[in-house]
Amino acid sequence: MQDGIRFAETEEEHRASYQLRYRVYIEGMGRLKSKGDHINKELRDDHDETARSVVAIKNGAPIGTLRLFWGGDAPFTQSLIEAYCLTPLFEQLKINQICIVERLMVDESHRGLSTTLRMYKEVMYFVLNHRIEVVVLNCQPQHINTYMKLGFRPFTKPYSYPGIGLVIPMALVVGDYEHLNLIDSPFALLTRPEALSYCHHVDQLKEIVEQKSNLISYTESNKTHFLNQLYADSSLLLDKKPKIFDDLSMDELSRVIKKSHIINCSLGDYIIDKDNIGKTIFVILSGVVEIRQEGHLQSIVSPGEVIGEITFFLGVRSSVDIVAATDDVRILSLDDASMSYLLKFDSTLANKIYKNICRGLCSRIISNNVDQ
Repeated sequence: MQDGIRFAETEEEHRASYQLRYRVYIEGMGRLKSKGDHINKELRDDHDETARSVVAIKNGAPIGTLRLFWGGDAPFTQSLIEAYCLTPLFEQLKINQICIVERLMVDESHRGLSTTLRMYKEVMYFVLNHRIEVVVLNCQPQHINTYMKLGFRPFTKPYSYPGIGLVIPMALVVGDYEHLNLIDSPFALLTRPEALSYCHHVDQLKEIVEQKSNLISYTESNKTHFLNQLYADSSLLLDKKPKIFDDLSMDELSRVIKKSHIINCSLGDYIIDKDNIGKTIFVILSGVVEIRQEGHLQSIVSPGEVIGEITFFLGVRSSVDIVAATDDVRILSLDDASMSYLLKFDSTLANKIYKNICRGLCSRIISNNVDQ
């Protein structure tokens, strides 16, 4: 195969995409095993009959791929409508003005923004050429900041994606050039305002995005309001259990959470799915969360406690499902990039955080042993 990044056209290029999916998702992450072709080492499904794939080829081998659904190729299936919360968009747009991007992955040896951005460049050219007004994707919590820098914004409640866990539906309002330019999105360099004159629903789409209430980002909200949200549940201040933010000054707390998000979850949402490798630590701010193994309740996690820390630090697959057990669960996400930044540039503060995480984990182990 010729090197470069392009939409797959030949059978060889499509199979290269399926095989990279298999290598990254099934072999590397342990996801979607039930959907894999383990003989040919391919990950494909019925959706591929109407989807388009972008492939990145280097030295004749695939190093990156993504899948794109466009309403102009075929109507969106009910499962896609539910997974990507498309119903509000249908009230404003025709289906050929909407596209979905998913299953973006890059081979481990080539990870970084370069390959990802070059694949999205192909997507954006497709979007502009086909006069698409909104691009939708489902984002895992550790990637929220990356997609926000591109111009995507959360627009509805989180979704429990089977085989993956909690994801955040995000939308790129293509015609909102002012926003793309304001945040220095690389997409702003690919077009100009007059080329987006076909976008007649910018205000309506912005209204849908701005009505979101299930995610609060520190970088896009009033800082005092965000800090108050951390302790909206008064029981956090009364509970004497060790907490991740114990003994931190207000300045230190602000430095820890400056790239974080508060996510509202609903009853039954899978925050962490079994067999997934976590890249995010979550702090429970309110509600009750259950830890389940093979469907059986193992323990309950209360506000102030941390989840996902074992898979985060050890880089192993989760052996349990972690599920919202009430309808008022609110979690704070601390992703790998933010924690790595603290370790590298603010090590004293990072040591405080890691010590508090260890104290909390030890307290939970002791509590579980007493309960048994």
